[in-house]
Parts: sequence; structure tokens; C-alpha cells
Amino acid sequence: MIKKVFLSHNHADKPFVRKLAVDLENHGVKCWLDEAEMKIGDSLIQKIRQGIDEADFFAVILSPNSVRAPWVINELDVAMNFQIYEKVKVLPIMLKDCEIPGFLIGKLYADFKDENEYESSFKRLLNTIGVVFNKNLLNPQPDSNNLGKAIDKAISINLPLMHAPFHRPFQYIGMTISQLESILKVKSNDVGNLVVENDECRMFLEAEGNFVSYVEVDIKRTAPHFLNKEFDSEPLLGALSISLSELELERKQTHHHTYYDHRRKLKVSVSCTYDGSPLCVSFSSKYYGM
Repeated sequence: MIKKVFLSHNHADKPFVRKLAVDLENHGVKCWLDEAEMKIGDSLIQKIRQGIDEADFFAVILSPNSVRAPWVINELDVAMNFQIYEKVKVLPIMLKDCEIPGFLIGKLYADFKDENEYESSFKRLLNTIGVVFNKNLLNPQPDSNNLGKAIDKAISINLPLMHAPFHRPFQYIGMTISQLESILKVKSNDVGNLVVENDECRMFLEAEGNFVSYVEVDIKRTAPHFLNKEFDSEPLLGALSISLSELELERKQTHHHTYYDHRRKLKVSVSCTYDGSPLCVSFSSKYYGM
């Protein structure tokens, strides 16, 4: 069963929260994050109460910024009431030294004050949630400021931060079809490929032999796009939690941008495939260096 965590925080702590959300999602934990869940026209109060109601855990990020933020205090108050009826468990996460709200005094908190101890703190948090830690799934985010900029640009053009299974889709390269059928909860088609789809994305995973060597994600909100219309790759990659700092630009055309991910030995393309289509981001191990 997939665990769900509501992340309550102040905007000033957003870089840490984004990193935490990506690392949790990489471990199969679904996160409720305002910038990914809230859309124009939504009722803030209704969406937040619904998010807390559907969560297994309510993680409140504690810092001098958050303990003075009315929205965080209101969210925490709702969560504490839900906890009485065992509908959600509150997880205090200490990011920076601050005065702890009265109803959290005496509770054991996750200590993330020391950046150098992030991995061990994250491991303890996962253990509390009931998920096994996998160091290979931990996202180091070499330039978190660059990723934050990419995510901000995505939000500015009304693209949400994509949740699992669409965030950082390169993670599926090299996995077997049987593994992915179990992880993604879908069956392969007659030729052994997989398709996963929701209102925001359509992801196609192509197998070579029994291993996935190509992943393509269509971002539906970008349709209709046209071959002669220029675009910016950064917000599209940001919506998938990928920073330009992870990639090397190989060439740029009006309808097609090509990058290399040398760390993972992947060719990454952002493109419009035909007039009227959505923009798509693809990842290939087969064509790396070509």
C-alpha cells in the first residue's frame, strides 16, 4: 500500500521541502505538496483539508519561518484534531532551531538541522513511515537552486510538479518489464511495451529485449504546440524534477532540444513531434552519444 505524506511548510523553506518530496517520491511515498496539488480556482481551505484527510502522515517542517506562518499553524491544528481520531500521524521535522508549538512539545522530531546528516535523518524518517531506505534512490540534487528555478518556471506556466510515476522518469531505464509491471501497476501490451497515463501526462516505456531503454513523457497541458514555435526546456524538465545543471546541451533546434546526461549515460530530448502535439521529454540509453 502506498504511503501518503502531507508536507506542511512555509514558502521560505521551499528548497528543502522540494528535495525531501523528490526523495520520498523516489522511495514510493506519495507527497501532498501545495505547488503540485493546487490549481487556479481551487478552494485553498477545501483542498488542504482534503489533502490532510487523505494522508497517512502529516509532516510539518519546523523553522522560524513556519512557526510564525498562519497557514502552517492552521494546517497543524487540523492535523492534530485528525490525529485524535487516528486518521493521520503528525511527524515534526526540525529544519532550523525555533520555538516549538505547544501541542508538539515533548514529541520526538526528525532532526534535519545539519545538512551533512541529511541521509541518516532521512533514513530514520523513512523507517517511521514504514518504508525501506535505498541509498541508490536518494536524489543528491547537485544544484538545488537550479532545480528550484526550473520548478518555479514550470509553475509560472501552469505546469504542476509531477508526482510518481512521472517524476524523474529516467529511473526506469534498465529495469525489466516484469519489475515495472509491479511498480507501475500496469500490464505490458502485445509487443512488450508499457503505457501509463493520467490527466497531466502520458508515459511510454519501450523495451529492448526485456529491459527498458527508452522512456517518453508527453506533458498534456502543453498541447497544442507547433513545430515552428520556440519553447523553453527548463520548465518542462522542472515539472519532472530535473535540473538543467544535471544535463549538457548538445544542440538546439526550434522544435527539438537535445541534451546528454553523462552521469547516467542518457540522451535526453525535449521536443514537439508534430503540429498540434504536446511537448514531450524523452530519455534513451540506446542513443547516448549519438
